[in-house]
Amino acid sequence: MPIQTYFKEKFKNKFAKNFLTLLTGSVIGQLIVFLSIPVLTRMFSKEAFGIFTLFSSTVILLKTLATLNFELAIILPKRDKDAINIFVFNSLLILLFTLFLIVIIFLFKNNLASLLNIQQLSNLIYLIPLSVFLIGNITALEYWNNRNNTYKNITIGTISKSGTMSFVQLLTGISSFKSIGLIPGLIFGQFFNFIILIKLSFKSVLSLKNHISIKRMFYLISKYRDIPLFNTILTFTNNLSNELPVMLISKYFGFGTAGLYGLAVKISKTPPGIVGQSISLVFFNEASKLYNNNGDLFKLLKAMQKKLFIAALSIFTPIFIISYFLDYIFGNNWNETGAYVRILLPWLFIMFLNSPISSLIEILNKQKIFLIYEIILLASRFFALYLGFIIYNDLKISLMFFSGVGVVFGFICFFYFLKITKQSNIIENSAYNN
Repeated sequence: MPIQTYFKEKFKNKFAKNFLTLLTGSVIGQLIVFLSIPVLTRMFSKEAFGIFTLFSSTVILLKTLATLNFELAIILPKRDKDAINIFVFNSLLILLFTLFLIVIIFLFKNNLASLLNIQQLSNLIYLIPLSVFLIGNITALEYWNNRNNTYKNITIGTISKSGTMSFVQLLTGISSFKSIGLIPGLIFGQFFNFIILIKLSFKSVLSLKNHISIKRMFYLISKYRDIPLFNTILTFTNNLSNELPVMLISKYFGFGTAGLYGLAVKISKTPPGIVGQSISLVFFNEASKLYNNNGDLFKLLKAMQKKLFIAALSIFTPIFIISYFLDYIFGNNWNETGAYVRILLPWLFIMFLNSPISSLIEILNKQKIFLIYEIILLASRFFALYLGFIIYNDLKISLMFFSGVGVVFGFICFFYFLKITKQSNIIENSAYNN
C-alpha cells in the first residue's frame, strides 16, 4: 500500500471514529429530550415554553461576552503548554463576567424583568449568571477534550445533561413547584454536565499545571487577539440574528406564540444539529491540523459538503413529513408548530450544509470580512421580521422573510468559502514548489 493511501485511510478512519463517538452521545442525549417533550407539552403551558426559550436565548448571547470566544483558541496552538494557558485564561474570564452579571442583576433586577417582560417570574433572572457560568465552562471543557481527542468525555457529558434536565423538568411538572417552569431543569442538566467534564478532564489539565504562566497568557492573548476583537462581535452578531425572532415574537405576539416558535425550532434544528455539531467539532480539529501542515482544505471541505448534502436529505425529509402530525404528538394546543417548522426548513437545510464552515473563519483568519457579513445579515433579518410584524402583523409571513434571508446568505457563505479554500491551496502549493 502506498504511504499516501495509508495515511489517507487512517485519516478517514480516525475522523469517522471521532464523529461517531460524538454522534452517539448527541443522539442518545437528544432522544431523551425528545421523548420527554410530548409529556412536557401536556404538563406546561405554551407561555412556560416561551419563557424557557427566551431564557435560553439570553444565556446564549451572554455566554459569548463571558468567554470573548477564547475557547476557540484552545485547539489552535501546536503545544499543549500553550493550550492550557488559554484554557485557564478563558475560565478566569467566565468567572469575572459571572460576578459582573450578579452585581448588575442585584442593582437592576426590576428593570431587567420589565425588559424581558417576566415580572411575575423575576426571581428566575438570578439563574442567568449561573447558567452563563456553567455553559461557558462546559464549552471550554469540550474544546479541551476535542483538542485531546477524548470525544468519549464529551459524549458522557452530553448524555448526563439531557438525562438530568429531562428528569428534573418532568419532576417539576408533577410537583407543587410547577409554576417555576422548565428553567430549573436546564440548570440542573448543565450542572451535571459541568461536574462530569471536570472529573473526566482533571488529570489532563493537572498534568500541565506547571506550564501555567501569567506572562505566557498575555503573550497568547496578544497572539490570538483577533479572536476577541472580531470573533466576539462576529459570534454575538450571529447569535443575535438567530435569536432575534424569539425576542421579537415575545414582544409583539406574547410568550405563548414564542413557545410555539421555540418548539418548532427545537424540532427542526435538533436532528440536523446533532450531526452538524458533531461534524463541526471533529472538522475543526482535523482542518486545523491539516492547515498547519499545508494540507488541502479545499478538498476536505468539498468532500465534507457532498456527504452533508446526502445526510441533509435523509434528515430533513422525515422532519417535513412529521411536521404535519405534530398536533397529534404534542397536543391540540401546538397545531401551529408544524407550519412554523415547514417555513424554517429551507434556511436550516442550507445552515446544515454550512455547519463546518464556522471553524474555517478562525483557521483562515477571516474574522474581519465575516464580521461585515454578519452585520449585514443581522440588519437584513431584522428588516425581514419587521416587515412581517409591523406591516403584515403576521408571524408566518415574518418567518418566511426570515427563512428566505437565511437561504440567500447561506449560499453566499457557502460559495465564498469554497473559493477562498481553493485559493489558499493554490498559494500554498505555489510556495511549496518555489
